[in-house]
Amino acid sequence: MKFLITGGAGYIGSTVASALEDAGHTPIIMDSLVTGRVEFTKDRIFYQADIADADDLARIFGDHPDIDACLHCAALIVVPESVSEPYLYYRENVAKSLELFMNLHKMGCDKVVFSSSAAIYGMVPGFMVTEQSPLLPSSPYARTKYMMEMVLSDFCAAYGMKGIALRYFNPIGADPKMRTGIHVKEPSHVLGKLVETALGINPEFHITGSDYETRDGTGIRDYIHIWDLARAHVL
Repeated sequence: MKFLITGGAGYIGSTVASALEDAGHTPIIMDSLVTGRVEFTKDRIFYQADIADADDLARIFGDHPDIDACLHCAALIVVPESVSEPYLYYRENVAKSLELFMNLHKMGCDKVVFSSSAAIYGMVPGFMVTEQSPLLPSSPYARTKYMMEMVLSDFCAAYGMKGIALRYFNPIGADPKMRTGIHVKEPSHVLGKLVETALGINPEFHITGSDYETRDGTGIRDYIHIWDLARAHVL
């Protein structure tokens, strides 16, 4: 089967593409390369295009009318940047995704797997969320994901589309075959900082926060291995 992956040259999208290939499927990559890496498209069907461009999407479906579904991974994802540049995030993550979903429907592609975020959940006692936990996104980035989940739900109800949103925190690691991995030049996540410290790039490893309601006062973050996440998309 063929699957269109928006943001397929990014960290998550490119790893999902590898998992699809390993399962015998064909990924079709659509990426603007604003943050994606062209190296991650090597030996794959690749279209450099914006997700809101109807003509480019029509060209992709003209070349590959047998695309079965779309895995929508394209988004801006930096929370502090979303706070300082909310217009940018609502334009890229909401306005353009809205056009993408409608254009997919017009092309007859009515199955969508949406790469969402567990950041849309509110704080709960014990910090352990389930799918039934209250939704209370606390940043512009998280709100863009929440909005697009609602849009997808409404599209499914109105246009007969079928959609699923996968909510997750902090993917980490790399494709086991080392085809793709985290490619941020200045990582902010704990593994990237640990590696930079081990390589001597940073003189010391900093732990931020000392007054959280945890055993030692430091923060707790949940991580999921990128390959487990990619396999979940395939399933």
